[in-house]
Amino acid sequence: MWQELHRLAYRYLVSLGLTREDAEDLAQETMVAACLHLDGVQPGKLQAWVITVARHKFIDWLRRAGRGVSLLYLPDAEPEEAAGCPEAKALQQERRQEIMAALNRLEPTERALLVLKYNLGLKGEEIAKLLKMKPNTVKVKLYRARQRFKAEYNRILEGRR
Repeated sequence: MWQELHRLAYRYLVSLGLTREDAEDLAQETMVAACLHLDGVQPGKLQAWVITVARHKFIDWLRRAGRGVSLLYLPDAEPEEAAGCPEAKALQQERRQEIMAALNRLEPTERALLVLKYNLGLKGEEIAKLLKMKPNTVKVKLYRARQRFKAEYNRILEGRR
């Protein structure tokens, strides 16, 4: 269970743009907080609580580092899938930057919904609990966020041509 929660916090922090090393440090801090305050977490809400703690640790880290809260802070970690081929690495990094640019054009709530759904693989009900929304509201907002992301991403691709 603890390894799964650590992996969840780590993946969430990496999806926010942290380097692997920084994400690992903050995931460890998140797990320490989880151990210390586990008795205050309601049953069935542990994952949502861990993500919330990780988000707060991330915001605190940004403040300490003197950075604003933004998804423009791109990781310097190399994509794992393209480990052997320099051309594939470059293309994958370029695509990641385009995706991050499109995400940065969205509203913060839209970005959060897309990250929670697609980077972390959370279900609509889990997202609703985490963001304190109704499940139907999450569905509608996710649909709209996907549409806006597609439009922004297509604008970026068209500008590249």
